[in-house]
Amino acid sequence: MLHFAFAIYSIAFSVTSGAIAVAIIMAGFFSFPTMIGALIAGALISLPLSYFILKQMDWSEPDKRHAARPDRWYIR
Repeated sequence: MLHFAFAIYSIAFSVTSGAIAVAIIMAGFFSFPTMIGALIAGALISLPLSYFILKQMDWSEPDKRHAARPDRWYIR
C-alpha cells in the first residue's frame, strides 16, 4: 500500500502546488519566496489529501471481474 501512497502523493502534490502557484501568479505576487511557499503549502496539503484518497480505495477483496482466467496459470 505504501507504493500507492507515493504515487498518489506525487500526483496530488503536483496538482495542488501547481494550482496554488497559478493562483499566486494570477494575484500578482510573482516572486521566488512566494513560489517556494506555494510548493511548501502544496506539500503540506497533499499529505492528508493522499491519505483520504487511500482510505477511499477498497482494499478488502480483489474484484473477480479483473482476475486472470484460471486456465492461464497452468503450463500447457
